[in-house]
Amino acid sequence: MIGTNIKQSASGTNISLAKASFLILSICVAVASKAAAHQTFLLPDTFQAKVGSGVDVFMSSALAFPNLEHGPTADRIAFSKVMVGNTDLHNLTFSEGEKALTLNFSSQDSGQAMIAVSSKPRSGEISPEDVDVYLEEIEAPENIRAAFHALPDTTALNRSYSKHAKTFICIESCGDGKTAKKLTGQKIEFVSVDPTQKTFRLLYDGQPLQGKSVTIALATGETSTIVTNDAGEFEPDETISGTVMFAAVVITLPETPDGVYHSDYATLTVNLDQ
Repeated sequence: MIGTNIKQSASGTNISLAKASFLILSICVAVASKAAAHQTFLLPDTFQAKVGSGVDVFMSSALAFPNLEHGPTADRIAFSKVMVGNTDLHNLTFSEGEKALTLNFSSQDSGQAMIAVSSKPRSGEISPEDVDVYLEEIEAPENIRAAFHALPDTTALNRSYSKHAKTFICIESCGDGKTAKKLTGQKIEFVSVDPTQKTFRLLYDGQPLQGKSVTIALATGETSTIVTNDAGEFEPDETISGTVMFAAVVITLPETPDGVYHSDYATLTVNLDQ
């Protein structure tokens, strides 16, 4: 199980590589990193915890799931929630680290647990030459692209974003699985529709998002995309198993084209074998 044994890539280098090959590789990595988005997710140390035992959940931002690369500081957290069954827990603690912010809690009751965290908004600029890559990366709709491209070509894109992460685990057992169906009030979030069928729903402001692309990232590093139906629901292919991350993003059109384009990112980490 991926949550029980998280390993980071070795940092050693192969001195037999030719300098030219190393230079080409470095350039390719730099270009890929520039274009790829960091996903912020929650990864528990186990998806099957024991009653009364502490559970660690790692919050990290990385180019590839399930790598732990950058941990946010505790003061970046705007919202957090832990629920087991129908009960909210209030013993959640945070421990900062370079690669992950560690959340810890314990439950005296068995059942399915839902952990959700949202970050405070962060703002910045996307340089004019990188705007198209950014808008493509987040699959911005045509009205967003048209509004921005009506501005002069030398205009930087003012953006802000918030990250909304969630995970489900089981304390001894998953119970009736209804905890995963509950809304947390996050701006954008995934919920379970039918745990037995592995069906999920994506919501924005509590309403289903229709025709929205969802990225499915496997623990092996492979990714695929699925689109939500008219009810905002999707079901991963039956060949997909184990620990996966679902990710989606919504960008909001500002009142004026030169305003701030805000994006809300959602991730859900689950073990489909439970």
